[in-house]
Amino acid sequence: MNKYKPLLKFLLILSILSFPLLGSQCQKALDDIFGSGDVVGSWKLVRMEGNLQDVCLGEIAEFRQDNTATLTCPGKTPVNRTYTYTNNILTYSETGISYSVYFEAASYMILTGQNVNRTLYYEKIYKK
Repeated sequence: MNKYKPLLKFLLILSILSFPLLGSQCQKALDDIFGSGDVVGSWKLVRMEGNLQDVCLGEIAEFRQDNTATLTCPGKTPVNRTYTYTNNILTYSETGISYSVYFEAASYMILTGQNVNRTLYYEKIYKK
């Protein structure tokens, strides 16, 4: 048993040191399945329900880290908005319209209006 003691110590230390690496890979896998909960990125509106006068199917919404968003309907001039995103609530500063945000996997975001009667379904656009 004593001759295996150094090997066992080495394996124990190696396994302890590998926990952070394994944990980060597990988190990435969970984010891929359940979503990271982050609106930042480019999204395409694929379905909408309710009061819809200022949105259009196929709209591209690009949310940036600096809390600005560019909303572009196909064939239209882009509209820039500032937004806040806290506790899964997205609010456009200029209009005051707020949405509860739900992520279904990493590639699907659902916005449910809090002060407007609409639900918007977006798919993540991945850059190639």
